[in-house]
Amino acid sequence: MLALLAAFLPCLPLASGHASIFHPSMLGFNVTFNTFPYDNRPVSPLTNYTFDQWWMHGHLDYPPHAEDIFDLPAGQNVTTEVACTKSATSYFASSDGGNIQNGDDPCPGSPPSEYHTTGFSDLKGCALAIADKADFNAVQPEDFAVFSINQTCVWNRFTNFAVPERMPPCSQGKCICAWFWIHSVHYMTAFQCNVTGSISTVPIATPKVPRRCGADPDFNKQLPAPGNCTYGAKQPFYWFQAERNNMFEGTYAPPFYLDLYGFLDGAQNDIFNDSYSVIPEPHDNQTELPTSTTSVPTSVATGGQNSQSPFGSRW
Repeated sequence: MLALLAAFLPCLPLASGHASIFHPSMLGFNVTFNTFPYDNRPVSPLTNYTFDQWWMHGHLDYPPHAEDIFDLPAGQNVTTEVACTKSATSYFASSDGGNIQNGDDPCPGSPPSEYHTTGFSDLKGCALAIADKADFNAVQPEDFAVFSINQTCVWNRFTNFAVPERMPPCSQGKCICAWFWIHSVHYMTAFQCNVTGSISTVPIATPKVPRRCGADPDFNKQLPAPGNCTYGAKQPFYWFQAERNNMFEGTYAPPFYLDLYGFLDGAQNDIFNDSYSVIPEPHDNQTELPTSTTSVPTSVATGGQNSQSPFGSRW
């Protein structure tokens, strides 16, 4: 089967090494290889673009139907479909490449290098973020707060994200969410979402810029610096664009959705206004840690992973 797929795939206008979530609630769900004068499908990377090009993937003129909304049940897991092409998902019928689904494989017929990894130990994680606004056009980069991390993304087509139990309801009946991934380049896919089953109305705190504070053996930093972490709600990474970056790491040290930046695996349970009573100003020599009002992990030095995604290897 894989041999047949490998023979067929070169005929498709696929972008090597790229990925996106796919769901009818997303901007650009029906954008194809020919929609833009350049390849701007949801799976295409965003590098050195102007703000209008990279923000919302440049898909603001390609909105979903108003009733296509991705539900986020508070305290539960949601399953997204991550793939290198819509043809590899259950939404293949609206793709231009037919049905090439192959179980949990995000890139049928391709090795892991096609989505920027040398193997399971080289995964860099991805994030879901939310803004309590109902209009894509009203959202700014600073509005998004990361609420869930999957550190094994994008290894599996069916990728689970844990929703915090205390997620408040969307004040306007729906919110704007986005999927983010960085390995060696930047990806963003925005979609309509709605929090269901809320048990709390405490809002998400104003998100701050993440800080590189975890152990970083690749750069000879063996131990984390928990006092240098950003605690509470954090913005996604906006990196390597021509405009509006919030991260300025170089080409060979990109930011990742891992413990390296205080993004523990699973639901981000410390993102609410009442999660901490005191958060000291982070810096390299800070020894005082935040005072948590809940049982959430308070440091990359002590927390480890706060939930585990039971994904296995295909190869």
